[in-house]
Amino acid sequence: RRRCGQSHTAYWSVLRHTILCVRARPAASAAPRAMASASTSAVWWLTILSGLIGAISKMEAGVAMLGVEDSMVVDSAASPWQYVGKFGYTIGQGTYDFRVRLRDPSAEPTTMDFELFLDEEWDRIGQLQPCRRALVARKTHLLRATQEWSPWMGGILMQAVRPHIWYFALSKCGGFALPNATVAVEFELRAQQFDSSELSVELRYMPLATGIAIACLSGFLLRFADRRRRLLQSMGVVHPVIHVLAGATLLQWTAQMLQWLHLFAFEAYGIGESSVEAAAGVLFMLSQVVSSTLLIMIAQGYTLDSSRDFVLRKAKPVAAVVALVHVLLVGHGKLQGEHSEKHHENEGAVGWTLLLVRLLLYVWFMVGVHSQKSAGCLRLQPFLNRFALAGSLYFLAYPAIFIIVQLFAQYLQHPLLEIGMAVMQTASAFWMCNLFLGRGMYYKVSTLSASLLPGFGSPTSSPTRLKLD
Repeated sequence: RRRCGQSHTAYWSVLRHTILCVRARPAASAAPRAMASASTSAVWWLTILSGLIGAISKMEAGVAMLGVEDSMVVDSAASPWQYVGKFGYTIGQGTYDFRVRLRDPSAEPTTMDFELFLDEEWDRIGQLQPCRRALVARKTHLLRATQEWSPWMGGILMQAVRPHIWYFALSKCGGFALPNATVAVEFELRAQQFDSSELSVELRYMPLATGIAIACLSGFLLRFADRRRRLLQSMGVVHPVIHVLAGATLLQWTAQMLQWLHLFAFEAYGIGESSVEAAAGVLFMLSQVVSSTLLIMIAQGYTLDSSRDFVLRKAKPVAAVVALVHVLLVGHGKLQGEHSEKHHENEGAVGWTLLLVRLLLYVWFMVGVHSQKSAGCLRLQPFLNRFALAGSLYFLAYPAIFIIVQLFAQYLQHPLLEIGMAVMQTASAFWMCNLFLGRGMYYKVSTLSASLLPGFGSPTSSPTRLKLD
């Protein structure tokens, strides 16, 4: 699917406003100023990036291939009936507009139907022959397609009780075309809510939710930087696990910022899927991979026993493979684009494969925990019990969320999955921050405290290996 480009005047107006706001920002104290500088620089470049790779547009456009084979497959390339898009309308009076033209300059003019289906009847579509699907259409418009764009054909859709997803399709079952000919039809579709928003109902409150996530993560990073600074002053060194946690959180913050920019442009200008959204999905997934790897390494004994620091070197290739698998799955989901049965990013085989990978990682994590318990270290037992519980909640969160969202209405699945995953990742960042930077149980039994204890400055010694007889 392609997008119809418009003038970038509105985009550059927003960019100039962002530049002026950044320049007018008052100076802050030293530590927050560094973080603020990094944040504003990121906003600067992400705003420019979003303008360069996605054309600002108020229309979705594509090409429908209308054939003559009366196939039962909904998206069959040879079918005279083709799905062209969907849009979720919230309660109120929404609108839609549609127009078509023939792609081939030598094609004969033809007529075709533009059909609208309610989500309550959509499941029946696959059970009907293509040319009988109009029987369950709620609305039908007759269009004449030539080499010039047809007049805009539009209408109003009223939702009174609850939000609904409406599906749009083109059909030439009743139109005139050359026998046994496949017609390439270019179309442009625009849908709006009652308040002129171009966000489908499943995305309607995502800008607010994403903004809250960014605010929470920004506050967390400022607090994290301050605690790290004080730790560095008191100990003279910061353990690598703290830097890894910072990297995971920065990946999530960048992903949320990219997602917010995408949603902002979509709501204001109707921009469609872009590389910004794809990058946000990949970075958010990488943030989860980094957090998962860190938990598994600790379960294998990293930081709990200095003699087992070799597990970090062994785990790096495995972590790289896991990260690659996650990125490929996310990329595959993005490449599938929008289809009639896709209601969230992890729909279908991609979601179930991610679920399987998370379960395998959870098994790896628990094997490591049990291995540490069986080693007989008395001081580690209370910590390992709590650590196993917290890690289990993290690794099983995605499988639980993924399965639970299937029980909800289709227009609720995307926001529930996205918000649930963001809450899970943010909560894990807060928990690991307290774990690594606090002076609690983990600090006492791990090598993080070794530099403050007499006789434990050597990297080969460990304050925690107290064996049971």
